[in-house]
Amino acid sequence: MSRIESEILVARGRILKSAQEMLAGTLSYIEGARNILAAWKTARFDERDPDLLPLVGIDSETDALPFGEMREHWQAAALEALQPEIDQKEAWARGFGEPHCRSLVERFSNG
Repeated sequence: MSRIESEILVARGRILKSAQEMLAGTLSYIEGARNILAAWKTARFDERDPDLLPLVGIDSETDALPFGEMREHWQAAALEALQPEIDQKEAWARGFGEPHCRSLVERFSNG
């Protein structure tokens, strides 16, 4: 297996893992969408994929919200003030993204 083929498989594994964790409730839909988008190009999938485009929308609608390592650079008071908006956007992202995560898991689990 070439290095490029290996990178593709790793990226596809990241996409599957993120989608599974989102569905299991162990990864937020906002952060999961960001993870999937970060791996998508390396995974060599079409940028117009019907399961990718909604995740692009989630990222676009929430790109100002701090998640992951980004939160470490925010003051606690600022995070607390943003929490209601984060919760609202996460609920929206879950409703919007869940069917596409289910589709990704089905597609990636079957080869």
